Amino acid sequence: MDVQALQRDVMRRMLSPPADAGALTWKLLIFDKRCMGILGSLFHVQQLQKLGVTVMMKLEDAKRERIEDTPAVYFIAPTKENIDRVAKDCKRGLYDTVYLNFCYPLSRMNLKDLAQQTVENGAHKHIAKVYDQYADFISLDRRLVTLNMPNSFCRLTRPKSDQALMSYVDRIVDGLFSILVTLQQVPIIRASPGNAAALAAERLHLKFRQHLMSRNNLFSGGLSAYKRPLVILLDRNMDLSVPLHHPWTYCSLVNDIFSIKSNKVDIPTEEKGDTATSASTKSYDLSSEDAFWDEYQGAAFPKVAEGVQKYLNEYNAKAEQLKKDQVGLSDLKSAVNSMPELMKKKRMIDAHTNIATALLKQLKERHWDRYFELEEELIQNMPPSFEDVLEQLQPDAKGTPSDKLRLYLIYSLLHNVSDEEDKKVKAHLKGYEAEGLDLSSLNFLKNHKMEQKFTAGLQDTTKKESSHASGGSSLFTFISDSVGARGKKLLQGVRNLIPADKSLPTTKLVEALMENKGARKSTARFLYFDPKLQGDGPVSGARRITTPFTEGFVFVMGGGNYVEHQNLQDYAKRASNPQVPVSIAYGSTEILSGTQFLQQLSTLGKPPSGGDVDDALD
Repeated sequence: MDVQALQRDVMRRMLSPPADAGALTWKLLIFDKRCMGILGSLFHVQQLQKLGVTVMMKLEDAKRERIEDTPAVYFIAPTKENIDRVAKDCKRGLYDTVYLNFCYPLSRMNLKDLAQQTVENGAHKHIAKVYDQYADFISLDRRLVTLNMPNSFCRLTRPKSDQALMSYVDRIVDGLFSILVTLQQVPIIRASPGNAAALAAERLHLKFRQHLMSRNNLFSGGLSAYKRPLVILLDRNMDLSVPLHHPWTYCSLVNDIFSIKSNKVDIPTEEKGDTATSASTKSYDLSSEDAFWDEYQGAAFPKVAEGVQKYLNEYNAKAEQLKKDQVGLSDLKSAVNSMPELMKKKRMIDAHTNIATALLKQLKERHWDRYFELEEELIQNMPPSFEDVLEQLQPDAKGTPSDKLRLYLIYSLLHNVSDEEDKKVKAHLKGYEAEGLDLSSLNFLKNHKMEQKFTAGLQDTTKKESSHASGGSSLFTFISDSVGARGKKLLQGVRNLIPADKSLPTTKLVEALMENKGARKSTARFLYFDPKLQGDGPVSGARRITTPFTEGFVFVMGGGNYVEHQNLQDYAKRASNPQVPVSIAYGSTEILSGTQFLQQLSTLGKPPSGGDVDDALD
C-alpha cells in the first residue's frame, strides 16, 4: 500500500498529454497555496521539468502576464476565490488553452458560477477540460499522509457550534474519500464509538453508498471482495501521552526539535553556502528518495550514528577503489561515470552527519535522555517516584520549560497525582511563566481527567506501552562527547540500546482490529461499516467479514505523530510473512510534534468566553 506512489501517478497523468492533444508536451503549471503543498511532497522541480512543465506560477500572483502558444494546467482547490481568479485569467486571455484540475470535486454552484463568468464575454473558449482529481491530501511518505488541517484537536474538542463541527468533519471525510479513491478500493470501516471518529465513519460510509450507486463510479475496478482494506478511524483523546512524549527515533527527533515542513527541515549551522536558507540555517530535503533517510528514519538515534558510519565507510572504500583503478583510459572513463553517483552519496552523508550533529547538541543541552527515561517508565506502567519527576522540574535541571511541562503532563495523565503533589509541581512550574511558559494546558488536563472518569470502561485495553527500549541505563550514556572527523565514528557504543518491540495503545487497537478475531474486549464496541452492503447504519456480527485483514489505513482525528506511524510500521513488519505481507498506512488531520500538541492543549485550557480559542484557530 504505497499511497505516495499512487498519488504521484495521479499527478503524472494530470500533467501528461491526452491521446488527442500532442500540443500538451510543454505546459505551464499554475497552482494555489493548498496544491503547492500536495505537489511539493511528490516532486522536485527537476522532476516536474521532465514532465514538460516549463514555468510554475502561483494562482494568487496578480502579476502573471500573458504567455502565448503554451497550454496552462491549473491545479487548485475549487473555492469561490479561485473560481473568480480563473475566470479573470480567461477574460484576460492569459493562456490560449486551459486545463482545470481541482484537488477535490467542484460543486455545482461553483461550476455554474465559472460558466456564467466565462460565457458572458466568450472567455469559455480557453477552457479545454475540467477534471476532479480527488487529490486533496499530502503524502509525506509511502504510508504516511496528512490532510494538513491545523489546530484540528482544538476544533474537534471545542467547536464553535454543532454546525461548525459537522462542517469540519465533512472536510475530513472528503479528504479520506480522496485517499481511498487514490487507493482504488472500497474499504471496511471501523471506528471508536461516541466521538468525532464515529461521526466521520458514518458520513464516510454514506458517501461511499451514494457514490457506489451513481453511474460515474470511481471504484468499478476495486469492487472485488479480495484484499479489501480496513479503514480504522480513531480519536486523539484515546491517548494524549504519546503525542507529548519526548521521542527517540530519528524522524521523530528531527520533527520535535527542528520541525519538518513538507519533507524539508532547516538545521542551524555556522556554515554559509548556496543551499543556506539564511546566515544560520541550512535546508535539507527528507524523502524516501534519500536512501539513508529511507533506511534510518524509524531507527533509534544511536542506530542512526552507526548508519552514518556504515555509509561513510562504503563511500571511502569506493573512492579509494576509484583512485587505484585509474591506470588506463577505460578505467578513467569508468571513474568519470561513477563520480556523479559518488558525489550524490557524499552530499547525503554530509547532510545526515550535519543533522545528527545538530540533534546531538540539542539532546545533550536539554538532557533529553532523562526526560525519555522518566516518560518511558510511565508509559510502560512502571512509574518513577514523584521525587524523580520533581527533581527534573527544578530550575537547575536541564531542559526547556516546555520539556518539563510535557513530562509532568504525561506523569499526570498516566499516574494518580495527589493534591499535595499537584501543588508542589505547580509551584515549580509557575516559576517558568516569566520565561514565557503557558500553563493553561494544566486546566485542560484537569477537565480531561474528569471526563475520562466517566468513560474509564472504554480504556480497558489501552494500557500504555511503548515501542522504546526498556528502562535501565541512560539513552546517551555511551554517546561520545563530540563529533569527530568524517572518517571517525559519529557516536560510540550504542549496540546495547536497540529497543524492544512494544506496541503503543494505537497499535494494540489496530492489531486487534486487523486480526479480526471478534472476541477481544478492546474492540467489541467499535463500529463496523461496509459500504457494499445495503443499509445506512453499522453492520451486525452475522454480516461481517471474519477473515483477518492484510491491508489497513489508520486515521487519527485530532493530530497524529511520527512515533505512532513508525510503531505501526514495526507491527506490520512483525505481522508479515513471505506468503502474506501486511501493509498499514497512517494518516491524520495533521502531523504534530510534542511542542505543537502542547500548544493546542494550552489553547483549550483557556476559558472560551475570552475568545482565546477562536482567536487561535482563526
